[in-house]
Amino acid sequence: MKRWQNFKRYLRLQYLRLLRLRDQPEPLARGVALGFASGFGPFFGIGVLAAYAFAALLKGNRVAAVLTALMFKWAIPLFMATNMAIGTLVLGDASGYGAQGIQSHDLMTWQFWQSAGLAYVTGSAVSSTIAYGLTYYPVRRWALQRQQGRQQRRNAASSYVA
Repeated sequence: MKRWQNFKRYLRLQYLRLLRLRDQPEPLARGVALGFASGFGPFFGIGVLAAYAFAALLKGNRVAAVLTALMFKWAIPLFMATNMAIGTLVLGDASGYGAQGIQSHDLMTWQFWQSAGLAYVTGSAVSSTIAYGLTYYPVRRWALQRQQGRQQRRNAASSYVA
């Protein structure tokens, strides 16, 4: 029970850090989407660095990308299974692994990458693209609403003082 409470506190802390970021809606949404999509990438332990690099390259909020990548570290095994399932769906299962037959130690073998690597990378590309699209637009809308609310509060405060 203690671990679950610590996990919930960790997620809440990351969420509050994201809320405190002040940036334009587009770079903020781009950073969050890149951070989430980097979990689907075939980066194996350097997803946070990949999120930072992609955010820098595509002019997204780097802090938002890193925080989001850290927030979803726990889901990487799910993302890996999704990548393999989508890759085998797109390319067919010529590898013999299948979506359920893959084990975590298989990812570190040359035999896996020879037989199922293309399916995994294909699934990763498809999943990352879908994850980016499903994340960018709702976060952008939320950030726009937040920006408009802040602007209205500023206008109301300045008219009250004047």
